[in-house]
Amino acid sequence: MNITRRDLIRNACAVGAVAMLGREERARATQTPVAASPAVGEPFSFVHLTDIHVTPRRKGDQGYRTCIESVRRLDPKPAFALMGGDMIFDAGYHTKAEVEEYIRLFKMISDSLEIPWYPCMGNHDVLGWTSRRKVAVDDPQIGKKMIMDRLGWEKSHYSFDFAGWHFVMLDSVSPVSTADGPGYEAKIGPEQLEWLAYDLGAAKGKPTVAVTHIPAFCNNIQIAGNTESKGLGGRVITDSVQLRTILERHKVKALLQGHNHRIEEYRLNGVWYLTSAAASGGWWAGDWVGSPPGYTVFRCQDDRLTWTQHTFPWSPHFKPEDKLERGLQADYEAFRAEQQHLYELECAGRKPWPTQQYFVRR
Repeated sequence: MNITRRDLIRNACAVGAVAMLGREERARATQTPVAASPAVGEPFSFVHLTDIHVTPRRKGDQGYRTCIESVRRLDPKPAFALMGGDMIFDAGYHTKAEVEEYIRLFKMISDSLEIPWYPCMGNHDVLGWTSRRKVAVDDPQIGKKMIMDRLGWEKSHYSFDFAGWHFVMLDSVSPVSTADGPGYEAKIGPEQLEWLAYDLGAAKGKPTVAVTHIPAFCNNIQIAGNTESKGLGGRVITDSVQLRTILERHKVKALLQGHNHRIEEYRLNGVWYLTSAAASGGWWAGDWVGSPPGYTVFRCQDDRLTWTQHTFPWSPHFKPEDKLERGLQADYEAFRAEQQHLYELECAGRKPWPTQQYFVRR
């Protein structure tokens, strides 16, 4: 059945109520259409878009438009998009005027999807919670308020139902006080964990997908070859065990993750942890250690969940001041060239085997 945008808007009243955040209220605030829900058991798909980092720098806004066009060409058309956080770049150390513009661009481009999209809080979405802030520590919009106001986003963690499935959007950016002023830590927190437990209890029997920006699982230690088991600070939430046990006892299907910009997949005690590629790749400066800009499409049928990874073409647009990003890309290209050279030597049986360098982008 083909559903037009007019159909989507006309059928907005047919969808179910949303716990903690009404889908209709959010749709009205963002001018985003609300999808007509298929019957329970009918298949549908949705998109996980994370680490978008919208910014005019390196033409990141154009990159996001390219991403959206790729999503719009999907067949079948997804019912909605789940935003995985870090929607803009970077509210921590840009001015309010710049952040205002980045949010405007993100919303305008996202609305061109013409399907509902649901935000998740990322650390780069939060105004001024770093020592590099360019706003006063007593600014009334410091923290999460600015982006939530601009997106008509009522509560930073919420849930909704669709076609018999339950979806939960978590907030993994927890406020802390530091010597430099307000900051954040990677944490769900006890209040939100309690809310989650009872929200899942109320959704008993429904197949459930949860979303967090900062992940519960990350393979960063092993990828970096860190034998001392250090280096996960800020890479994973500090209360991952508490979150995991709640997800396990409520038999949640999957936790969708972001933040680390590369595809990772884990299964533990019946829960599937999947980190999608960053839509921005390496902050719109090319691939992120072999993970090009992309997104994940999930298909739900009965109580089964499957996924496919999609990429879209994008070439970085460097400026002279992008020395760090240009250097990282050059290092990785040199690494890939070395790997190809080693491959050819090994296939030809040529010796001696040279000493190779291992490239790790942390």
